[in-house]
Amino acid sequence: MPNIREFGTTRRYRRVIFLSIITLGFYNLFYQWRVFEDLQDHFTRAFHMESRSYPTKNNPTTMFILLFFFPIYPFYIKYQMLHQHIDTSNIISPTNCLEGFPAILSFIVLCTCTLGIYPILLESRWQNAFNEHILAHEMNEPVNQD
Repeated sequence: MPNIREFGTTRRYRRVIFLSIITLGFYNLFYQWRVFEDLQDHFTRAFHMESRSYPTKNNPTTMFILLFFFPIYPFYIKYQMLHQHIDTSNIISPTNCLEGFPAILSFIVLCTCTLGIYPILLESRWQNAFNEHILAHEMNEPVNQD
């Protein structure tokens, strides 16, 4: 179950894998749309604490539609936005995800080599980095970066 917290929503990726298998991949599309909503929600809730960080504003509906026509672009944006947001944030997070281009490149190259297992691990790491960043808001006071 998603946990709604003060600075955003945390999710468990294991649940996404299970429901995606049961629904033959349709739940994953819904999950991707929710992830873009989560990024936008986080930016709205945490802007006062992270005004210097790279914004995570996006349009979840546009990204969802692009998943059908040019699926690489929404994944690139998702990885790039979170990576830059965590990297420029004054909230110290224990982990970060890959940047957009390396994430997409490894996603494409290693998908067939690992029979689709690597993209699942990459998505799990992305969700973990996002969850840890939201939890870091609750644990840490912002560090002044002057």
